[in-house]
Amino acid sequence: MKLIQLTRKPEEKGSVQRVVDQINRMLPFVKSGEHSEDAIIARCMRRFDNRYILVRNLPVEGTDEYFPPILLGPAGAILMNISPLQGSFKAKDDIWLELSKSTQRYNPSHPNLIVQSQEFAQKLTSQLDQHQKSHPPIVPILIFANPGVLVESTNPAVRIVRIDGVENMLGAILKSEEVITINEVDQLADALELMGNPEKAIPMGVGEDFFGRDLLEPEKKASFSLSKVKLSPKTALPALEEKLNFSPKQWLIIEILMVSLILVLIGAVLYILLVF
Repeated sequence: MKLIQLTRKPEEKGSVQRVVDQINRMLPFVKSGEHSEDAIIARCMRRFDNRYILVRNLPVEGTDEYFPPILLGPAGAILMNISPLQGSFKAKDDIWLELSKSTQRYNPSHPNLIVQSQEFAQKLTSQLDQHQKSHPPIVPILIFANPGVLVESTNPAVRIVRIDGVENMLGAILKSEEVITINEVDQLADALELMGNPEKAIPMGVGEDFFGRDLLEPEKKASFSLSKVKLSPKTALPALEEKLNFSPKQWLIIEILMVSLILVLIGAVLYILLVF
């Protein structure tokens, strides 16, 4: 299976947010969502052959969101909404409830993962239609990567798969009848990759064309050669303090915020352990 992993655009963040993100990177449970996707994608890589392509980190145009992994193959286009959550849930049609540990009652859960999965599929359909790209129906599947989740479902609006059912799901996809051809799979994957990297599109008349302009005028490409880019020997990376250019008072405030955040996180973990 081919994996197309698009690059996420870096977010512009203030100095305090960067410090908070640095602390988050030190806490392993913060990346549980990414780890969940990695685990499911690894299973797909082992199970599917080169007829299948998986597109990851496709941006939702006009927003700061990204689509869940999109599996393309002869069986069609499957949007895999992968959740790292654990707990007890109930699903009926498009209703999504979660069991409260304190009251032992099922209450509406936010976000509603069923509706979220449907909306992602609708947004992807709309995005492809706007770009006038032909495609099969986008099928959303809600997948739980954490074995500690329980789901009671009654005619759910989207298919729900627990981690112990992933292999069966992949097998069913392999046995499904062909909806699109291999060429159509490649064309759709190319279209999605171009949406994620629009700078790769070369307009006619710019750079290479069908008339060999790049062969007639090779000197125009020479300006893009990285080998001719030379760095001054005096160039050096400034110290972190100089680069951020904070005053001593601002550094003191950041240090206080870091310590406060760590204490709050520790207190939250202790509270959860003691209460639940």
